[in-house]
Amino acid sequence: MKNIFTLSVKNWKNATFFIVLWFVLMNLLFMVSPQLSEVTTNNQDDFLPSDSESVSAMKVRFEKFPSTDGIPAIIALRSYIDSSTNQPDTERTNLGILNFVNLLRSDKAPNSISSVISPMEDPSLSSDNISMIIVNISGSPQDENFGSTVDWITNETKNLENFQGISYFSEIAITGPAGIFNDAVKVFQSIDQQLLLLSIIFVVFILFLIYKSPVLAIIPLLLIFTALGIANFLAALLAKTFELPLNGQVTGILSILVIGAGTNYVLFIVSRYKEELSRYSGEPDKWQAMTNAMSKVAPSITGSAGTTIVAMSALTFASYGSFRALGPMLAMGMFIVLLCGIFIIPSVIVLFGKSAFWTPYPPIKNFFQTKILKNSNNSKSSIKKVSVWEKIGEYVVDNPKQVFIVTMLGIIFATIPSFSMKPSFSFVDGFPDDSESKIGYKMINEGFPGGQLSPTQIFLKTDGNNINEGLMDIEYLSAAISNTEGISKVYSATRPYGDPSYTLEGILDQGGSRYISSDNSTTKLDAVISGDYLSVDSLNLIKDLRKIIDETATNEFLYIKDYEIYVGGDTAVASDTKTSIDADILWLAPVSLLAILLVLIILLKSIVAPLYLLFSVVVSFAATFGLSIFAFQFIFQHSGVAYATGVWMFIFLVALGADYNIFVMSRIKESTDLEGIKKGISKAISRTGGVVTSAGIILAGTFGIFTTLELRELFQLGFAVMLGVLIDTFIVRALLVPSMAAILGKRSWWPNKG
Repeated sequence: MKNIFTLSVKNWKNATFFIVLWFVLMNLLFMVSPQLSEVTTNNQDDFLPSDSESVSAMKVRFEKFPSTDGIPAIIALRSYIDSSTNQPDTERTNLGILNFVNLLRSDKAPNSISSVISPMEDPSLSSDNISMIIVNISGSPQDENFGSTVDWITNETKNLENFQGISYFSEIAITGPAGIFNDAVKVFQSIDQQLLLLSIIFVVFILFLIYKSPVLAIIPLLLIFTALGIANFLAALLAKTFELPLNGQVTGILSILVIGAGTNYVLFIVSRYKEELSRYSGEPDKWQAMTNAMSKVAPSITGSAGTTIVAMSALTFASYGSFRALGPMLAMGMFIVLLCGIFIIPSVIVLFGKSAFWTPYPPIKNFFQTKILKNSNNSKSSIKKVSVWEKIGEYVVDNPKQVFIVTMLGIIFATIPSFSMKPSFSFVDGFPDDSESKIGYKMINEGFPGGQLSPTQIFLKTDGNNINEGLMDIEYLSAAISNTEGISKVYSATRPYGDPSYTLEGILDQGGSRYISSDNSTTKLDAVISGDYLSVDSLNLIKDLRKIIDETATNEFLYIKDYEIYVGGDTAVASDTKTSIDADILWLAPVSLLAILLVLIILLKSIVAPLYLLFSVVVSFAATFGLSIFAFQFIFQHSGVAYATGVWMFIFLVALGADYNIFVMSRIKESTDLEGIKKGISKAISRTGGVVTSAGIILAGTFGIFTTLELRELFQLGFAVMLGVLIDTFIVRALLVPSMAAILGKRSWWPNKG
């Protein structure tokens, strides 16, 4: 196996062959792959299992109630308060609405505006000092024309602040599906550019700080970017070929994961390469030195990448589409950067030779001499640097039980805040506070029942019957839903304006017909939830509604036979999403942990050490999760933690948490074989201290770049992974794992004799 790891660094011919092959592969994929942005989506329902009830409801809506009006943008308007009456200035508000609606219906408006509904025509769109104008936009949200139409409406609303010298509204914002989607596109576009720029600056700065060599700071990063390019090309190609719904966040997450992991591999390779070079008393053989280095470090790199790959790959079998598609893509990205780390990065570094370490301080001619002196007792600065980690190692092996107990007590204490987690299911709530759609969303919730912005839709579909003959049954169902706690109003064929009619005669002529499909086979009901339609209570209400609807239809329907009922809408989608994620995590956690355990057993050729390494990974995640929840809810004052983000935290922290432990345990095994348990553990900590610390800081820093973003989901994921990596680097790797290794001694390597 080691021969494979060293194949590309045997000689310059092998190195050149692998490098050329790598760039040929990248160019071929570039020519045949679509852009990754072309195969991503931010529609939550795209990620649900096809048999979810909310997905079935959506199919019925598209089939029986095809929208010719398009996708609605909701303009939220806040009226001025008349100082003399302390009431909304109705006259000013109505004049502003009239002028703006006339503009939206004029020839100046984009052709994609298909219809406009104002409070003048539908009084339910006005409440206290908040009013709504609904503007339906035709076309696909992915079309450039769609976004430009929303932008045009947004710009025109600004003119209402000073139209003909009059300010009509104290606050205006665009929300609704069209406004939310438009903001999402802008947020994700800015994210990708910002992440790449900050990643480049951060990694180059850290690498230059470590090596003081522009070659080692820039060339490896360029190679990592080729791996990222190949990963992006493959992700887009696979998504298009197999019609996988990729979340819009895939580009940013994949970039950070590949750059962070790739940079870690550079540190491990260069550290061991320099150590091998320093063993030569004369002119070193760079090819043999790199061969020796890769034979030692490549198995650890492969093992650490393997834990991430298997954890991500397990998501292939998830029911939630975002996990099922994004997980394998991230696993593929890790595999690509692993290939780059094993075959390409060392090949390029060894081809550069001494030039790779060029630096104005110290001169290149003193490089190898400096390394030799650093291994002698003549370098006080070296002794001081090494002694920090060596003293930590000595203290741990001299007091392993005390270190283990104190560390575990701290970890247990850190997990406590996790029990106070407030899950969030609102995509808009994670937007920047100054985004149009979030401002409008809050305004609508302030002036109307929470569900007014997105009513829950119930579809009653019959098989070959005329739904008009069952108006009494529809009213039974409307009444049952209306009487449910948490529902403020129900709109249906018998309640076109939200209130029950005293007579059903002529009801279809009074507006109820819009709730009946054109083929008279299906009716829909819109149930308005009184509270926040994406709160946990509202999601639980969906489950209650489904039971009540089934019971009512079964026990009270007299005229409608052979029916199917589906509950859909944004709240139902969120409820089904939660159900899907809950089902996934029940098997995903044990399967991921078992897969990682198997990788550790294969790599370390032991059973005991992998078991306590897995234990360290789990408790590290628990501590990180607890501290992260405390930070999100009590320091950053977030309203909640995105539900799926909690699962991503688990996957990333468990997968990445094993990385440094593998590297350290491999070195402990190597050292204890030569120097005994106590001295071997101490030496392993001191020898890996610098490189693992640097690697941890870089990986934490790259994920920490997410915290510069205004999108809450990515901020939370980045912060948690950053914190988890730092805990692994400075606590788990330095204290917890060595203390357990010292307590168990040679038993760590059972059934091997160690």
